[in-house]
Amino acid sequence: MNIRLFQSDQTIFIRLLLVPIVLLFSFPVFSQKYAVAGIDDSLLKNANAVVRLDKMLVTITDHKSMSVEHTRVVTVLNEAGQRHIDAYAFYDEDRTISSLNAFVYDAHGEELKKFKARDFLDQSASGNGTLYSDDRVKFLRYTPTSYPYTVVLEKSYNTPDTAFIPPWYFADGYHVSTEKSNYQLDVKCAVPVRVKEQNLDVYGIRKTATSDQFIYTVENLAALKKEPYSSSFKDLAPSVKFALEKFHLKGVDGQARNWQEFGLWINNGLLEGQDVLDEASKHMVKQLVVGISDPKEKVKRVYNYLQNNTRYISVQLGIGGWKPISAAEVGEVKYGDCKGLTNYTKALLAEVGINSHYTVLYAGEEKRDLDPDFPSLSGNHVFLNIPLENEELWLECTSQEVPVNFLGTFSDDRYVLKVTPGGGQLVKSKKYRPEESKQYTQASIRINDQGSITANVSIHSTGIQYDQKYRLSSMKENEVEEHYKEYWSYVNDVKILKVEFENNKETIELMEEVSLQSENYISKAGQRWLFTPNVFNRNLFVPKRIRNRKNQLVIKRGYFDEDQFDINLPESITVEELLPKIELKTDFGEYTLTMEKISDNQIRYKRKLLIFPGTFPKERYPDFRDFKKKIARSDNAKIVFIKT
Repeated sequence: MNIRLFQSDQTIFIRLLLVPIVLLFSFPVFSQKYAVAGIDDSLLKNANAVVRLDKMLVTITDHKSMSVEHTRVVTVLNEAGQRHIDAYAFYDEDRTISSLNAFVYDAHGEELKKFKARDFLDQSASGNGTLYSDDRVKFLRYTPTSYPYTVVLEKSYNTPDTAFIPPWYFADGYHVSTEKSNYQLDVKCAVPVRVKEQNLDVYGIRKTATSDQFIYTVENLAALKKEPYSSSFKDLAPSVKFALEKFHLKGVDGQARNWQEFGLWINNGLLEGQDVLDEASKHMVKQLVVGISDPKEKVKRVYNYLQNNTRYISVQLGIGGWKPISAAEVGEVKYGDCKGLTNYTKALLAEVGINSHYTVLYAGEEKRDLDPDFPSLSGNHVFLNIPLENEELWLECTSQEVPVNFLGTFSDDRYVLKVTPGGGQLVKSKKYRPEESKQYTQASIRINDQGSITANVSIHSTGIQYDQKYRLSSMKENEVEEHYKEYWSYVNDVKILKVEFENNKETIELMEEVSLQSENYISKAGQRWLFTPNVFNRNLFVPKRIRNRKNQLVIKRGYFDEDQFDINLPESITVEELLPKIELKTDFGEYTLTMEKISDNQIRYKRKLLIFPGTFPKERYPDFRDFKKKIARSDNAKIVFIKT
């Protein structure tokens, strides 16, 4: 059969013939795109997950118009890598999600499941403590049947809020590798943009930048192992962040080039008019301080009222969760979030003649500063600063327990922004010297003829050590008992007989009085009994050895421990030999130990440990580890009793 085709028909015919061939070859290529076999071995080492692609395009067309397109592909290697999927999308009445899709692939790159926007779970974006919120989040919930697997997330959104331009961290965290990361910012308007880059050269980040476009790219960032006593990952990672000098947030324009201007915008744009109290509150607070002239005492009275009459509930309505609800409303409903309670306390103090400053910070045990070199709308918490004539006070207005002028690890020693009528002032919050964070432990220990011990222990804590313990005084009996059994886990068969607390909020001290006994603390070998004199405060942690350490040594907070244990012996026991005196002095801290015979039936154990905060070269890590080893060895040292 002779078939003749016109040229156009021939083209169509050839294409039809090629379709199966194209599909045959292209489909496996596509399915294998995210196969685990395609990951370089160097990216699998020390990794729980591999970010195959993290790509974002941010376009700003006006100071109140921003769009974001984001594609993220993560291969999860094991259960620990699950948290790096980050398959979510926030939205509210201003931020609208324009597209949202996800795909799941198995280890061979074969598609397992596809998700459209309607398949994502949808809920409030705030936690259980939030009463009201207009922020919501769509998130993907997928339970894998096996590892590894890969999740592809594609999302985009539009918003008039330009106060927060998404920053970019090219690495996700410890034990996560990055195959490719790309960030692009296009500024299609005349508003000046400020840029802060960190650690780009260290990681080989490539950059192309003009006045209105910024492009950053990097490939093959191997996973970093977490090293003990290191800076936070955010300080070590490569990053870039941006801020417009003129921005928009929830219908309010702002303009700022420095922290003073940012503080002025917060004061005038967010706080102004929110400090008005109702007449009943004005009368009440004035009655609280009748006859009191001392400003500090007035602060204590007002703060005590706040703690006893209000409660913390998160409220995330309004201007991006940044504007506090009014003082009058807090006074009426008796609750508020950190912003509302701080603003309310500020208004109460003003009514009795005490000036104070609404203060913005990044709160959390992992210290995080507002960046002195990069003013921007930042922070996740607020508290109150009160400048008195001879001292500066701080109030944590969300707590019903924390004393006046006490900042624990949640807010101590970091750059914060005091908001004043004249603008913002970037200052450091209260820092505790090691000697201020003191624990003094005194014990009377009695050993009987059978080798069991009873003891009365007094523990006195201040500073950061107070912060770690003051909640004990409000815990349930079984929780308290569990705490001491864990704290003295090396004391065999410890039985807690009695516990009493005194939480002195005036002096900010916690006193613990504990009575206990143990039947098997002493190890016996015939007539020779082995006894560890440090019964109640052993520091046994020794950080692991690290070859080729990458990061500086960082001791974030110092502290001071002082111990005195009087050990009372029955007449049937004599001491073979006491521990020798030890005295260590290093750049990291100091340690001393002495033992002495007080009488034929009493020996005294005395110990001091002082740890200095500081940052040291990575080469000093072995020296620090050696210091910790010597402390652990000494704290665990034994003496011999002879039983007659």
